[in-house]
Amino acid sequence: MERRGADDKTAIEPQKPPPLPVQVPRRNFDGLFVHALKPMGPFAQSLRDIGYDMEAAQEYYPLAVWRAALGVARRHVYAGQPAEAANRALGYRYVEGFAQTLVGRIFATAAPLLGTERCLTRLPTYLRAGREDMKMSLEPVQTAEWRIRVVDPDPLPDFVAGVVEGVLLRTRVKPRVEVLERQATGYSLRVRWTDA
Repeated sequence: MERRGADDKTAIEPQKPPPLPVQVPRRNFDGLFVHALKPMGPFAQSLRDIGYDMEAAQEYYPLAVWRAALGVARRHVYAGQPAEAANRALGYRYVEGFAQTLVGRIFATAAPLLGTERCLTRLPTYLRAGREDMKMSLEPVQTAEWRIRVVDPDPLPDFVAGVVEGVLLRTRVKPRVEVLERQATGYSLRVRWTDA
């Protein structure tokens, strides 16, 4: 009698469930749209058309809705600007709006006390709170210069550069953030700062 078991090549292996789609929390939308940009009229309607209604907000949205909402914001707020400049400006505005939320007010109060480098070390946690599919690593290069590498299956480096600038401004320095590399699955940033 023949036995079939784990060594049998025809044994059926359990299937892994497909990965869940990336979800973006409501607080990301609230920070940018409710607190910073405050869309009205055609701008608000365009957001409803892509699946985000400020009056009937959901707790989470698909990543595609977040990206579409950023596209709507670029067209309505930064029309005529290159996409890179508009995305950077949106990242900066996102930090402004986030600082008006409950969690953001706590951060904005603590940032000057924490200082620039300690705020930088907390960026990976902040980033993952907004997008669990992203991974960020930081490396000090020299005094007042760090390198950030981001693994992101749907990269938007200029937006994140604007976020980093906005965060560092809260520590009372003058930041300069450059996008060094752009790849299909990530990017790297050079972060430098001087005293304000």
